[in-house]
Amino acid sequence: MKKATYSLIFAGGALLMIGFAIAFLVAPIAVSESGKELFNQKIFYYHAPVAETSLLAFLLGAVFGALFLIKKERKYDFLSLAAVELGFVFGMLVEFTGVMWDKAAWGVWWQWEPRLTTYLILMLVYAAYFVLRSAVSEDSTKARFGAVYAILAAVTVPLTFLSIRLIPSIHPIVIDTGGAHMEGPMLAAFLISMFGMTTFFVALLLMRYQAQLTAEEVDYLKNELGG
Repeated sequence: MKKATYSLIFAGGALLMIGFAIAFLVAPIAVSESGKELFNQKIFYYHAPVAETSLLAFLLGAVFGALFLIKKERKYDFLSLAAVELGFVFGMLVEFTGVMWDKAAWGVWWQWEPRLTTYLILMLVYAAYFVLRSAVSEDSTKARFGAVYAILAAVTVPLTFLSIRLIPSIHPIVIDTGGAHMEGPMLAAFLISMFGMTTFFVALLLMRYQAQLTAEEVDYLKNELGG
């Protein structure tokens, strides 16, 4: 599994570098309605892929949580926790790049519009996930509570994704029923960055899972030696 993980890290990193190279060197600079060049729009090629990947991570956290409740196998708790952890880290990057884009595009650090507001709620909901897990000491109970919470918290994912499609918003919509609102190098840079970010996430998920397995084995050996 380690070889596959390293291969995924390399592939994800390479795709991200190619995507960013196309975004910064080939894709045209967006122009506002007033004719002003918007170089800050380049943040989009990082911000959107990391945002979509964070939502994918939270959904996977719910899927692995459900598998844990059904099969009662510890590995699914590890995978669910790893997915939520990575989703939260990616979410912090989304918030950081988002406020940078807000300031550059809208002239303010924050707008109480549907996408930003629902994503903030999503992050607060998942922050509570870690509080819940840390408040429980018994492992099986912690895993069970965590799985149930990860499933319930996943409700915020479609709400966040659909918010700007259901409620009028100034937040741009990249893809809708009419297709992608990009073409040529812009679309290529976006799609390559998306695949790269997703591949990188899968590699990190496997690494975190392996780390948890190792930590459990170490704890087991400590208990054996202590006994």
